Amino acid sequence: MSLLGDTHTLLLREMLIFKKNMVANTMRSLIFPLLFIILLGSFGSTPKNVPVAIVNLDNGPGALSFINQLEAGGSISILSQTNQQEAMSLLSQGQVAGVVVIPSGFSQSHGTGTGVYIYLDNSQPQSASVISARVDAIAAQFGSATSTSGVPVVTNYVYGASSNYISFVVGGLLVMVAAFGAVFTAGFTLLSDRELGNLKAFLTTPINRFAVLLSKILYGTFQSFFSALIGFVIGLLYGATVAAGVVGSVEMIWIIFLVGFGFSALAMCFASIARQVQNYAMMAQSTVMPLAFLGGAFVPVTLLPAFLLPLVAVNPLTYAVNAVRDVMIKGFLPLSTLVYTSIIMLIFTGVMMGLALFFFSRTNKQM
Repeated sequence: MSLLGDTHTLLLREMLIFKKNMVANTMRSLIFPLLFIILLGSFGSTPKNVPVAIVNLDNGPGALSFINQLEAGGSISILSQTNQQEAMSLLSQGQVAGVVVIPSGFSQSHGTGTGVYIYLDNSQPQSASVISARVDAIAAQFGSATSTSGVPVVTNYVYGASSNYISFVVGGLLVMVAAFGAVFTAGFTLLSDRELGNLKAFLTTPINRFAVLLSKILYGTFQSFFSALIGFVIGLLYGATVAAGVVGSVEMIWIIFLVGFGFSALAMCFASIARQVQNYAMMAQSTVMPLAFLGGAFVPVTLLPAFLLPLVAVNPLTYAVNAVRDVMIKGFLPLSTLVYTSIIMLIFTGVMMGLALFFFSRTNKQM
């Protein structure tokens, strides 16, 4: 038979097994996201060193004093002082969580006649809250030192004005559930077939060996997507929203599919190497959990120490989580970001599939 024919036949077998265990599979897919939404939905950490761009149109002593006080507390890190166009570009790219504009005439009026303007990205509600609270506090102190009226602050939510922390949690949760669902489905099916002797029987037939792997990768992708879909429904019932609407939902589905596909291929690598279920579980947990954490699925990456940021940059889940959150909270996902994220996930998938085929062929020669 052909590769596609063999893959189709083996995939139907996996789906029949899924149907036979429908209740157990559904309950597992239901309980996992439900617990995380409840636990993480009530969790709140205060980010440190939240990146902010400053637009100083005044450059007077009053403006410089305001900026120095703004950064003194440690909760805000001034990434750059630039013009407003570049600052808003940094905000749209997610490189900063907010933009603070100090208008011309600020120093001459001692901050009382001319207010401070804030532009926030609420796709990370915690970071946006830190910026808003810090600017308000400095404005109040600054005003009390110069006059009794204080410094007026005008806050503008450029992205995610109507979002909430639940949407932030669910955005990361969907990617995490897809990754976990893939790893803890695809790999165990291969291990189960090996223990029951089914795998040895497959390899003695003319079935294409890659079809054996591909069918399990596709089954793991289906299971991960099924789990993410249940998590998405639970998230909506819990209060999450999708700001980008139908088009954004399609983009989100595509990203989640790529996550499931890539991590199903990763599962085949682990299952081909591991000879026992215990070894496989240890390999899977010690890899996927840190990747989900470093990808910002649990908490914003701004909470992570600086020495972990290089790992964040090379983690494929980082880009998937950011893309899904852009859809759910910002309300749009630029085509360039969608393409870039897709390329990263497809490269990851291709590498994992190549390694899986290598390890599968190598280990099963001993059978």
